[in-house]
Amino acid sequence: MDRKSNAYVVTFAVTVCAISAVCLSAAYNTFAADIAANELFDQQKNVLIAVGLYERSEPKNDAELRGLYDSFIEEKVLEVKREDVERPVKQGGVESTEAREEVVDLLETEYAIADLAGIRREESKKPEGQQREFATVFRRKDDAGATVAWCIPISGYGLWSTLYGFLALEPDLATVKGITFYKHAETPGLGGEVDNVNWQGQWPGKSVLDEKGAVVGVQLKKGVVDSSVAYEKAHMVDGLSGATITSNGVTKFVKSDLERYEPFFKKHRTE
Repeated sequence: MDRKSNAYVVTFAVTVCAISAVCLSAAYNTFAADIAANELFDQQKNVLIAVGLYERSEPKNDAELRGLYDSFIEEKVLEVKREDVERPVKQGGVESTEAREEVVDLLETEYAIADLAGIRREESKKPEGQQREFATVFRRKDDAGATVAWCIPISGYGLWSTLYGFLALEPDLATVKGITFYKHAETPGLGGEVDNVNWQGQWPGKSVLDEKGAVVGVQLKKGVVDSSVAYEKAHMVDGLSGATITSNGVTKFVKSDLERYEPFFKKHRTE
């Protein structure tokens, strides 16, 4: 074939692309297990940060971090139960009720988090109405086994990406102990400031419940929190400067995730 012909150029390009694709696929399959293990360890490290067992500035190696996690973190897989719940609504001055699907319970299972990906794959093969939904929760315990903190995964949309992190609560399940984010693609210096340890340091001590016990989450204020205003001091942190959409997204999904876990939290507040 004439090397200067269009046919040769096209054939050569297709061949190179095909070989590259095969090589990349083989490389990914070779290292898939290592990639998954590293992602899991990164999440475990962030759980340790959220519950106060590890400071980023601490010089700890991977073995030490794994030892901390295995010794003081208890993982739980919960089965999520949803039902239609009648809620009051008001439209045009007329009050009525409307059925809304809500989480009504989270039941502890015997499943391990390591097995959850496979379980979810099997559930996805079932008809939509028969698929089970699962959630994870982490308990930090002390040497005697008493609860020091609870931790839940949080996630939701910002401006450019889905943000993933962990939110830890004190044993009262009403007060924030810590927060961390481990994956997102928000703009550095703007929405990416969710990674700023000083900003994250505003969260501990904030209440996620109002005086009536309703979930209000933690709200990102547009501007700086006024500590002389009781509500702001109790329930708000500074917004992310120049990142209104990311700030609103964090406010929204933190509240939504807390509401999802509230049936589980209610049971443990009474213990």
